Amino acid sequence: MMPSRALVAVCALAAWSGPGAAQDFRVRLDARAQAVSFRGLVSDSIPAAQTVPSSNGGFETPDGHAVRCGAGEYCYFFRSGPELRGVPVALSASVAMWGLGVEGLALRATGRVVGDLGHDDVWPGTEPSAQLVEAYLDYQRSALTARAGRQLMASRLEPVGFDGGWLRVRWDRTSLEFTGYGGWGLGQAAVVAATSPALNPLDEWRPRHRQILGGADAAWLYRGIDLRVEYRREIDPEDDYIVSERGALSLQARVRSIDVAGGLDYNLAEGHWGGADLTLTYLRPLFSVSAGARRYRPYFSLWTLWGAFSPVPYNAVNASAHVRPAGWLSLRARGERYRYEDADISTALVPRLRDRGWRASTGATVTPNSRWALDGTVGIERGPGASARFADGSVTYAPNDRLSFDVYGGALARPLELRYYDARSRWIGARGEWQLGGRRRVWGDIARVSDDRERPDAGASSLAQVRLRGGLTVAFGSRADRTPLPPARRTRQ
Repeated sequence: MMPSRALVAVCALAAWSGPGAAQDFRVRLDARAQAVSFRGLVSDSIPAAQTVPSSNGGFETPDGHAVRCGAGEYCYFFRSGPELRGVPVALSASVAMWGLGVEGLALRATGRVVGDLGHDDVWPGTEPSAQLVEAYLDYQRSALTARAGRQLMASRLEPVGFDGGWLRVRWDRTSLEFTGYGGWGLGQAAVVAATSPALNPLDEWRPRHRQILGGADAAWLYRGIDLRVEYRREIDPEDDYIVSERGALSLQARVRSIDVAGGLDYNLAEGHWGGADLTLTYLRPLFSVSAGARRYRPYFSLWTLWGAFSPVPYNAVNASAHVRPAGWLSLRARGERYRYEDADISTALVPRLRDRGWRASTGATVTPNSRWALDGTVGIERGPGASARFADGSVTYAPNDRLSFDVYGGALARPLELRYYDARSRWIGARGEWQLGGRRRVWGDIARVSDDRERPDAGASSLAQVRLRGGLTVAFGSRADRTPLPPARRTRQ
């Protein structure tokens, strides 16, 4: 089913949900919109003969833009683009139906309609306008769970979406669980297939057919231990070529006051290790301390071009702590140091490249009473090619369970070592939320945001704006699953 037709079907199910259509149902509608402006960079060129010398010994355009010249007749530069205005809107609908005449059978679907009402029509992610996120039949009977349709699945091997089937079987006596799934895959981090025109920036590198995806995992769940082994493969149906094949092992366990979480994955298609991590957390009523190590390596399917660049992994160690010295005060801190592995390349012109960096942050939350809450965070990062400094804070006032108001603000500085300008952003705003019962919610947000790009030439730019956001959430459905409590009985004192 095409996404637009499927989404129409989801909305139709939401409107048609009544006693005659299904025994019980739940519907959730969420609408939100925002108004935002932004400015990018535009590539430009000028004949080399028209450039003029600059004060730093290089060349620039007559109006002051620094240029990059080669052996050709033209020099190239970037200038600030026009201010673009976007008004992205989204309407999401989620439907759950059960009591369809087969015990244990339910229907679940989620879809959305998105668009940009701004005259520039440049906001990303608004194509296609109708998107089917999930739509599947769910059947559960004791130790068996089966699903058929469009599904999203979270995994250590990154989240994946597909149109197909999913089956899980549990043996409680042995604490074992087995899962298998397969179907036609969706694009990475997208709810459309990789062949969709919405992914046109990939141009001729996109596959011509949807990839066939299949995988399985086995888990041992025993007394707080969750040990899992996963396997996944993707095949191009045009020539039965494997475009992805990976395996992973993960562990989560609790031993008294210590939590253990970690795992690793292996790229079978390319024959090398991917990411790995291990974190130990010591938990106490008034504080918690964590320490860990991780290895990160970007992953790309074999049909993409990015794998040809041989991304270099980095290794990192980190530590964090959370302390509650008083009931109204909570303190937190985190630090990490990382280092990239050898890229095996020659850098004769720059003999001492930086290959390591660090990042740290600290913050506090103050709750003097049930109505007020104050939160603040500051952080800094130093690494190869760039650095960052940031600070943000918020004040929340909730006079009751239905109303809440927030005032927030912050600043971010991003000096870019290997680029020709630094970026500084500042923002301040307010947000209000009104909970109308348990099934309706209205919220609004207004913020002033400024963004300055500092350069020593005419390419410097500044953009200040007011951003507006708002949303409405409505939920409704039958009450058949909410069995009322029996009348209370007076007990003897």
